[in-house]
Amino acid sequence: MGLSSSQSRSERVFSIWLITGLFLYVTGFYLSPTSKGQYLTLYIGMILPALYFSFWRFRDYFLRPNNALLWVFAAVLLLYLPSMWVSGDILDTLRKNLKHVIFVLSFAIAIRHGYLHYPSLMARLPCLLFISSTVALACFFIALAKAGITPGGNIGIGNLGENPNETGLALSVGLICLLSLWQQHPNKALLILAIPLCIAIYLAYSRAAFLGLAVTLPFAIVFYQGKFKLALIYLTMCALGATLICTLMALGYLDADQLLSRRPTVWDAFLSANPDFHWLWGAGLDGSVSVFSKTLGLKLEAHSLFFALWLRGGLFSLAVFIGLVAASVRQQQAGSSPSNVWLYILLFGLVTQFFEGIYPVRAPNSFWLYTWLPLLMLALRVPPANNSPTSQPDTER
Repeated sequence: MGLSSSQSRSERVFSIWLITGLFLYVTGFYLSPTSKGQYLTLYIGMILPALYFSFWRFRDYFLRPNNALLWVFAAVLLLYLPSMWVSGDILDTLRKNLKHVIFVLSFAIAIRHGYLHYPSLMARLPCLLFISSTVALACFFIALAKAGITPGGNIGIGNLGENPNETGLALSVGLICLLSLWQQHPNKALLILAIPLCIAIYLAYSRAAFLGLAVTLPFAIVFYQGKFKLALIYLTMCALGATLICTLMALGYLDADQLLSRRPTVWDAFLSANPDFHWLWGAGLDGSVSVFSKTLGLKLEAHSLFFALWLRGGLFSLAVFIGLVAASVRQQQAGSSPSNVWLYILLFGLVTQFFEGIYPVRAPNSFWLYTWLPLLMLALRVPPANNSPTSQPDTER
């Protein structure tokens, strides 16, 4: 499995290095002792081999069998452009944000490498995510037994022991993987395991997770049955419902601050801290991801990927990101394809990122589990006929 025997030893080493780094990073969303420990797997496990293959195998990775990676590269560069219209030191900002571009592209190249040379392993990635989430679930109940039920939401252990909201979101991805596995292989044991997963998600008290699952799970059931039009109608109804609620908030019939956990106050603080903001191109992508809210007396992040896109790059960045999402899902067909799980996770991520997340071209973070990971898994897929002929096990030995 991997590169052919005609390749150099250095390429074999970098190949194993890159795929190992990718799988360690993905499982780290659940099993890493700390968030910094997970980030190290990207720094150490992906950046150098990704740069190696991007230079020495540019044509194979960026142009063959399709140029999807090249389009991802272009989109990331466009999302990086707001660094050029910050109010401070532009060169210093460009330098600092360049490393974030390298992080995202290294992750993308690693996924492309996996599809080209380790397709059977990549097909098992959702199963690996599910197994990792199951281990994290056991750790969650161990922590629950020690600490008891916490009014503000319970946390897990390790990487899921830092924020109850992120705990609920990550375990929700595990539940989505479970649903996808059950759709392909109906099993009562999987349904039984769904019970403790739902309990843990509830005890984390993540309202974003509840909302994301409420939208994603019915869509996944209908989409798997091949009813694309019905799935689209369902999403349209959800969007209309969200629009109605936003309208009622804007008219003052609903308390937006209370319903959205003070996020409008946080967003107002960001706009006040960026007087040069323009709705078309934003305020620029500076180095800070947080702002001090005088009303709340806290230093907080934007708590919305889409608001961060609008704040930093205006409609320009919003259009680029939405275009990238649309391009990644346009070839996904309704039905029983195993790759549907990435569409489900991406939908979950897009819904929850209205109320969570930061600008996409930033340092690696927990939100990549349901943003960059599923987006790149969909965008960079390689048709089976175009996989490396050496990507399957050698049965002649």
